[in-house]
Amino acid sequence: MEGLIEVCRSLVAEEFEIINVEEHSSHRVDIVLGMPRRRSLREALETLYPKLTTLNCYPLVRRSERGLVLHVFAREEKPGRLFLNVALALTTLVTVYLSGVALAGAREQFNVSGFAWRPEAYLVGLLVPLVVHELGHWSVMRFYRTPASLPYLIPAPPLQLGLLGTFGAVINLRWLPPSASSLTLMAVMGPLTGYLIALPLAVYGLKSSYITAVAPEGTIPLPMVPLSLLLLLMTMDVPSGHYMIFSPLAFASYVVFFVTFLNLIPVAMLDGGHIVRGVAGASAHTLVSRIFIVALVLLSIPYPQLLLFAILALVLYLVTGGRHPGPSMGVENPTNIITASSVIYGVLLALTIPIPIP
Repeated sequence: MEGLIEVCRSLVAEEFEIINVEEHSSHRVDIVLGMPRRRSLREALETLYPKLTTLNCYPLVRRSERGLVLHVFAREEKPGRLFLNVALALTTLVTVYLSGVALAGAREQFNVSGFAWRPEAYLVGLLVPLVVHELGHWSVMRFYRTPASLPYLIPAPPLQLGLLGTFGAVINLRWLPPSASSLTLMAVMGPLTGYLIALPLAVYGLKSSYITAVAPEGTIPLPMVPLSLLLLLMTMDVPSGHYMIFSPLAFASYVVFFVTFLNLIPVAMLDGGHIVRGVAGASAHTLVSRIFIVALVLLSIPYPQLLLFAILALVLYLVTGGRHPGPSMGVENPTNIITASSVIYGVLLALTIPIPIP
């Protein structure tokens, strides 16, 4: 590891004058940076980041009384656990498919047919947007050389046992993206790509849903509907006083939109937290998190349907202390990427917000 630290220090010397070096261990060195060589500060930091992370040297730039300090942490990269990814994915396919079987059981009751009512439709409608969501994050991480794992699908008990077959998908972010723009782009690309995949599936699923004048016995009314689905329903030709029984594909889209909204809550290191931290900084991130949680709690009084979102947001805030470390390579001026990401974030948050149904 000492040799690795020395190599990383030589890479830093290619981009910056070095004022001082403090070696804390064979795994960490602090380098006080001087003037960048031949580049602006931002360009030098962005150039240095992939050089270091490629060698498993993880950089963190912070300002202190010593000046601009680059902390370099050398880590031995553990081999990827591809077997675990595959095993979790296969298990999730089974549990989600079983949930689809439960939903597709209504085909005979309503005498309907078509792909949207097959068990595979629920599987496709739920897992494809979730996987694309994670791949949206992962592709940006790969572009910026941000260390991260492959996506993990998380299985859950199927619908027959009271859950939906999956708890979603996650990526193990092993280090922070280099800049505020890369942080916001990484965060917004997941919800954006997942939403764009889910939207046409939702349209097809709704068009294939069953419309009836009398609600079948045992039907459970939906307590709230994401704004996107509500807007789509307004374009459907549903006679007054009639009911729509969601097809398995439409129900999968319903779940995906809610998962997207949950990810967009601006708390901790959720996607929304990443975006707000990258756009507005640490203080604003904390303030927005608190305001959002208080708003959810207050709205839960007249609309108890929102209580689950309020509880999840509050628990995440308390567990993390409401903090977000921010990008690894320091502060940068606003860029077009940050502006575009913040606009997309606002639109997605609005389109997926749950609307309580009286």
